[in-house]
Amino acid sequence: MTQHRLNLPAVSTVNGWLAAGVDDNTPMKNQSPFSSIFRAALLALLPLASVANALVLPAPSITSGRYAVACSNVEQDFTRLRSGEAPADYWEGNPASAGSRYVTDLLVSPANALTYKVAVPTRAQLDVFENQGGKQLQYAAVACYPTTAANSRANYVLPDGSVIPKMQRGSEAPLIASNTEASDGKWPLIVMSHGLAGSPLGDEYARVIVRLAAEGYVVFAPFHADARYSKVKLNNISDYFYVLSQYPEIAEMQAIRPLGLKQGLDYILSKPEYANTIDADQIAGFGASLGGMAMMLAQGATMTTSLGGAERTIVRDDRYKAIVGYVPFSGYSFQPAFGDSNQGVKRVRVPYLGIGGTADIVAPISRTSQMIEALGGSKYFVTIQDMPHGLRVQDAPELFGWTFAFLKAHLGRSQAERVGFNELTNFAGNADDRVQLRTTLPWGSRDEMEVVEYYIKSVGKFFITGLPAEVKALDSLPSEFERTGLRFATHRLDAPVGSNMCRFWANDGARINTHFYSVIPSDCALLKAQSWARDEGSVMRAQPLLQTVTLPVPAPPPQCPEHTVKVFRYFNQNLINHRYVPEPILSRMVMTADWMPDGAVFCAGAYDR
Repeated sequence: MTQHRLNLPAVSTVNGWLAAGVDDNTPMKNQSPFSSIFRAALLALLPLASVANALVLPAPSITSGRYAVACSNVEQDFTRLRSGEAPADYWEGNPASAGSRYVTDLLVSPANALTYKVAVPTRAQLDVFENQGGKQLQYAAVACYPTTAANSRANYVLPDGSVIPKMQRGSEAPLIASNTEASDGKWPLIVMSHGLAGSPLGDEYARVIVRLAAEGYVVFAPFHADARYSKVKLNNISDYFYVLSQYPEIAEMQAIRPLGLKQGLDYILSKPEYANTIDADQIAGFGASLGGMAMMLAQGATMTTSLGGAERTIVRDDRYKAIVGYVPFSGYSFQPAFGDSNQGVKRVRVPYLGIGGTADIVAPISRTSQMIEALGGSKYFVTIQDMPHGLRVQDAPELFGWTFAFLKAHLGRSQAERVGFNELTNFAGNADDRVQLRTTLPWGSRDEMEVVEYYIKSVGKFFITGLPAEVKALDSLPSEFERTGLRFATHRLDAPVGSNMCRFWANDGARINTHFYSVIPSDCALLKAQSWARDEGSVMRAQPLLQTVTLPVPAPPPQCPEHTVKVFRYFNQNLINHRYVPEPILSRMVMTADWMPDGAVFCAGAYDR
């Protein structure tokens, strides 16, 4: 007999904690039908081979963009160079026989350039920092941005002929144009991390920065100057015996990079002349080679910090909404960069575009693919045939074409843009670019809300929240509110998917004291009718469970939409407290007998899988 399937939302009840003394005979009502927007978006989750409207676009210009560009002050006095020295020695931090070198040694006016200090955790805090732990490291950066038509400042020409357009000099303020395509006039921001033995002013990076800015981005690029911490070079980074002998030094250098990125982002957003022109909800990262690894570490990926396989999380910066990795370094043939089989990136949910070359032996596509496949969010991998490591002029149109299309799709909040990006197969002419991996979630990173669990030490209870103001407040009181490590991804209230989730603070002044969350309207109505329950409104959106009705046999348990997992509610009758636990980590949690299951209550994105 033919089976007929209907997708209906599952019905939840307030269940376990009503047994603690609250009675109600109100029947539970069905939740409204699942979002039609979400259903339509699921159509985008097609393998490449089944894309009905394969899209080929013309490649963008590699020399000019939509906007005139200006840059921050990096004026240098090259008469300070000693015999045999080159500017790159300072830009890259190559040590001198009698001391150190850094770009700030050449700057004409360091006080008017973008300079900041990077605080390194002590070795006791993070054991990877054997030599630099506890220090304040000098950092500098360059920023380029769309500028006004009235900007008549002169270009600045570097010794190799590279041009820094309309560069600020002395104490001149940045002349950043208003973004006429945004209601608030602000621009998205790209934080750029260059490769090993490179700098924002060398190896074509200056041209890349200017071209990114010309498309309509403020671009912030720190000088990592890795040679200050490690002598490793590109030509020996894949040398087993060299890396084996120098691994602690190399690992420390790699771990310093994400510190420079996170604290650099803090710095640029603290400067009103830049911050007032930047949309802080549209921050992207662009990492090339070792900069690709640094960008993943900045997102909270765990790093392999020893030859014995030790793994550490260096930082986690949740402000990024999209990441591009160009020939991203993902480890050695004998040692992955992100833990066992590069699985240390699996908690990273930010949309990611990787671009690799089939002839790359420094960042081979096999390791890049392994890393990208482990990511938890929307992810794409494009390869360019016969491209080696590095940037070649003939590959630049594909680099910019894919980067601009990806950022437009994933920094915005239009599902139509993301579906359109899903149809893109390559850019016409030039290099042979091919999509190897494509996964698009039915929502964007700007629609997600990270929900974290806290343990309240004074009362021994648990509490979850995703509201940024609450997270900031609780994180500022670590002696009382401790993160448990449990987290999952729901949606912001203005997201086009999911259902509103109510939150009630149940407190009778005596025994009951807990927070309750539900996406089921009847649950919310039940609580609202209780005198001891304070309605704290809708705080997020989440996907309801879907009930699959199969006739004539009994229906299977409710299921979650693709790319989400069940979140289970537990109630403790002794504490009068609720916990909300995503399914993937239930098997790893030790729940005492007084925690009673209420069942699956909604669906969410998983950081732990």
